[in-house]
Amino acid sequence: MKRNFSLALIVLAATLGGCATNKPANDPSLIGSWKGLRTESGKCRFLSWNNDFKPDGSFTITFFRDAQQTQPIQTEHGSWSAANGRNELRTNGVRLPDIYTYKLIDADTVHYVNVASDPSGDCQEDYEFTERRIRG
Repeated sequence: MKRNFSLALIVLAATLGGCATNKPANDPSLIGSWKGLRTESGKCRFLSWNNDFKPDGSFTITFFRDAQQTQPIQTEHGSWSAANGRNELRTNGVRLPDIYTYKLIDADTVHYVNVASDPSGDCQEDYEFTERRIRG
Protein backbone atom coordinates (compact mmCIF):
# COMPACT_ATOMS: atom_id res chain seq x y z
CA MET A 1 0.00 0.00 0.00
CA LYS A 2 2.78 2.42 0.98
CA ARG A 3 4.69 1.55 -2.20
CA ASN A 4 1.63 2.20 -4.41
CA PHE A 5 1.04 5.57 -2.71
CA SER A 6 4.69 6.57 -3.23
CA LEU A 7 4.56 5.49 -6.86
CA ALA A 8 1.36 7.51 -7.37
CA LEU A 9 3.01 10.61 -5.89
CA ILE A 10 6.02 10.24 -8.17
CA VAL A 11 3.80 9.89 -11.26
CA LEU A 12 1.71 12.90 -10.20
CA ALA A 13 4.80 15.04 -9.58
CA ALA A 14 6.28 14.08 -12.94
CA THR A 15 3.02 14.83 -14.74
CA LEU A 16 2.58 18.23 -13.09
CA GLY A 17 6.24 19.08 -13.62
CA GLY A 18 5.90 18.27 -17.30
CA CYS A 19 2.86 20.55 -17.62
CA ALA A 20 4.69 23.44 -15.99
CA THR A 21 7.63 23.21 -18.38
CA ASN A 22 5.45 23.05 -21.51
CA LYS A 23 3.83 26.46 -21.03
CA PRO A 24 5.96 29.13 -22.72
CA ALA A 25 6.71 32.29 -20.78
CA ASN A 26 5.05 35.50 -21.90
CA ASP A 27 7.07 37.42 -24.46
CA PRO A 28 9.07 39.86 -22.28
CA SER A 29 9.24 42.41 -25.10
CA LEU A 30 5.49 43.09 -24.65
CA ILE A 31 5.65 43.80 -20.92
CA GLY A 32 4.95 47.46 -20.19
CA SER A 33 2.55 50.24 -21.15
CA TRP A 34 1.33 50.75 -24.72
CA LYS A 35 -0.88 53.18 -26.63
CA GLY A 36 -2.91 52.22 -29.67
CA LEU A 37 -5.87 53.15 -31.84
CA ARG A 38 -8.17 51.80 -34.50
CA THR A 39 -8.34 54.24 -37.38
CA GLU A 40 -11.54 56.03 -38.29
CA SER A 41 -11.33 54.68 -41.84
CA GLY A 42 -11.03 51.04 -40.69
CA LYS A 43 -13.54 48.19 -40.56
CA CYS A 44 -14.52 48.91 -36.94
CA ARG A 45 -15.50 52.04 -35.05
CA PHE A 46 -12.70 54.33 -33.90
CA LEU A 47 -11.15 53.67 -30.48
CA SER A 48 -7.93 54.64 -28.76
CA TRP A 49 -6.55 52.92 -25.68
CA ASN A 50 -3.76 52.53 -23.19
CA ASN A 51 -2.87 49.08 -21.99
CA ASP A 52 -0.46 47.74 -19.42
CA PHE A 53 0.89 44.21 -19.77
CA LYS A 54 2.28 43.18 -16.39
CA PRO A 55 4.96 40.51 -15.86
CA ASP A 56 2.55 38.39 -13.77
CA GLY A 57 0.31 37.85 -16.84
CA SER A 58 -2.37 40.40 -15.90
CA PHE A 59 -3.39 43.40 -17.96
CA THR A 60 -5.38 46.61 -17.65
CA ILE A 61 -6.70 48.45 -20.70
CA THR A 62 -8.59 51.76 -20.80
CA PHE A 63 -10.54 52.67 -23.94
CA PHE A 64 -11.21 56.24 -25.12
CA ARG A 65 -13.58 57.82 -27.68
CA ASP A 66 -10.91 60.24 -28.91
CA ALA A 67 -7.28 60.10 -30.02
CA GLN A 68 -6.28 62.66 -27.35
CA GLN A 69 -7.61 60.23 -24.71
CA THR A 70 -9.73 62.78 -22.85
CA GLN A 71 -13.05 60.86 -23.18
CA PRO A 72 -12.77 57.47 -21.43
CA ILE A 73 -15.27 54.74 -22.29
CA GLN A 74 -14.29 51.96 -19.91
CA THR A 75 -11.43 50.09 -18.25
CA GLU A 76 -11.03 46.33 -18.47
CA HIS A 77 -8.84 43.88 -16.57
CA GLY A 78 -7.80 40.33 -17.34
CA SER A 79 -4.94 38.02 -18.18
CA TRP A 80 -2.68 37.82 -21.20
CA SER A 81 -0.37 35.26 -22.71
CA ALA A 82 1.91 35.88 -25.64
CA ALA A 83 4.57 33.79 -27.36
CA ASN A 84 5.67 32.93 -30.88
CA GLY A 85 3.78 35.82 -32.47
CA ARG A 86 0.41 35.01 -30.86
CA ASN A 87 -1.19 37.12 -28.09
CA GLU A 88 -4.32 36.01 -26.24
CA LEU A 89 -6.26 38.41 -24.02
CA ARG A 90 -8.81 37.02 -21.56
CA THR A 91 -10.89 39.91 -20.22
CA ASN A 92 -12.54 39.33 -16.84
CA GLY A 93 -16.26 38.63 -17.32
CA VAL A 94 -15.92 37.86 -21.06
CA ARG A 95 -16.50 34.28 -22.13
CA LEU A 96 -14.00 33.91 -25.00
CA PRO A 97 -10.56 35.49 -25.48
CA ASP A 98 -9.48 37.98 -28.11
CA ILE A 99 -6.64 36.50 -30.13
CA TYR A 100 -4.08 38.44 -32.15
CA THR A 101 -1.00 37.69 -34.16
CA TYR A 102 1.77 40.21 -33.55
CA LYS A 103 5.09 41.30 -34.95
CA LEU A 104 7.58 43.57 -33.25
CA ILE A 105 8.61 46.38 -35.59
CA ASP A 106 11.18 47.66 -33.09
CA ALA A 107 11.54 47.69 -29.27
CA ASP A 108 8.79 50.34 -28.95
CA THR A 109 6.40 49.38 -31.78
CA VAL A 110 4.29 46.27 -32.27
CA HIS A 111 1.82 45.48 -35.05
CA TYR A 112 -1.24 43.32 -34.30
CA VAL A 113 -3.79 41.53 -36.46
CA ASN A 114 -7.02 40.44 -34.74
CA VAL A 115 -7.87 36.84 -35.68
CA ALA A 116 -10.59 35.91 -33.13
CA SER A 117 -12.96 37.85 -30.86
CA ASP A 118 -15.62 37.02 -28.32
CA PRO A 119 -19.03 37.30 -30.05
CA SER A 120 -20.00 40.07 -27.61
CA GLY A 121 -17.08 42.27 -28.72
CA ASP A 122 -17.69 45.61 -30.43
CA CYS A 123 -16.02 44.51 -33.67
CA GLN A 124 -16.21 41.08 -35.27
CA GLU A 125 -14.00 41.94 -38.25
CA ASP A 126 -10.36 40.98 -38.63
CA TYR A 127 -8.52 44.26 -38.25
CA GLU A 128 -4.98 45.53 -37.79
CA PHE A 129 -3.43 48.16 -35.58
CA THR A 130 -0.07 49.32 -34.29
CA GLU A 131 0.78 50.07 -30.67
CA ARG A 132 3.60 52.25 -29.40
CA ARG A 133 5.31 51.87 -26.06
CA ILE A 134 4.65 54.59 -23.49
CA ARG A 135 7.94 55.68 -21.93
CA GLY A 136 8.33 57.60 -18.70
